[in-house]
Amino acid sequence: MSPRRRGSGRKNGSERIRELISIFASLSKKGARVSIDTLSERLGISKEAAQGMMQIVIQASGEESSGLLISANDDMTEFTLEYPAIRGRAIRLNSNETIALVHALDQVGISDSDPLRQRLRNAFSSLDVHDDAVRQILGSPQPDSIRDALSACAMAQADGRMLNFFYRGVSDTEPAERCALVRMLRIDGNSWYIDAYDLDKLADRTFRVDRMIDVSLGPHGRLPNSDNEASTSARVVSIRFANPLLLTVFEWPGLRITKQTPECIEGRITYFGERSDWLIRRIIACGGRMTVEDERIMQLAREYALSLIS
Repeated sequence: MSPRRRGSGRKNGSERIRELISIFASLSKKGARVSIDTLSERLGISKEAAQGMMQIVIQASGEESSGLLISANDDMTEFTLEYPAIRGRAIRLNSNETIALVHALDQVGISDSDPLRQRLRNAFSSLDVHDDAVRQILGSPQPDSIRDALSACAMAQADGRMLNFFYRGVSDTEPAERCALVRMLRIDGNSWYIDAYDLDKLADRTFRVDRMIDVSLGPHGRLPNSDNEASTSARVVSIRFANPLLLTVFEWPGLRITKQTPECIEGRITYFGERSDWLIRRIIACGGRMTVEDERIMQLAREYALSLIS
């Protein structure tokens, strides 16, 4: 199986920050109004996404007498800035908050020359904090390859997707193809790690992100709730392809080919039982040109197909 690059359909962190800044800019003075329809059209997002962004703005505006006071109409589609009505000194972040902001902007790839970064620096940041000093302490911005891998890992964890990649361990001479379900992303020093469930070894393992290559998202899967569930529910089954083209049309995470002839291809793949229906869906999508040597699984596929038809 050849790993495929993930798509770029989901917005990254810097785009989300720009959207929030745009909303705050629309509510810059008392009496200013903004509607969900306007935000949706201006930012090029759905109305549901615009509602979600406004919820973030309202939560960030403070409660009672603190922060901004934003009112809304009955159906929560139009918002008005009611407070503050006075002018005063601009609010700035303290030193620790500015350090956190600088490091966060570095992590999502916003460069020093980016207008958004300059605007945040001039409007909110503490004048006592210098970006270069922060990088000396917390590390320089991550390379694009690591940021892309981190983004894929985060999306896999958030969406419950399998993660396909090649991994070169300390003792490996060549990268090995891997498939895993992400449990947690964490940082130790300047290195990022993922704690994951290895679908090849059927066991928990930690991978260092800078050693991961060609990271891409796979189909949905479910993490085992416990070690007992991992050992009893996940098992390896035999699979047979009557058409080799199916290997390139669909993703087959964890597939190990055991036999290949002009007539068919045979292999072994992990099956997660009722915790994940992706293999059942693959059987249906292949239209009888792929079979699993387990009558119970094939019966489940037939029942699932009938339920879709009905």
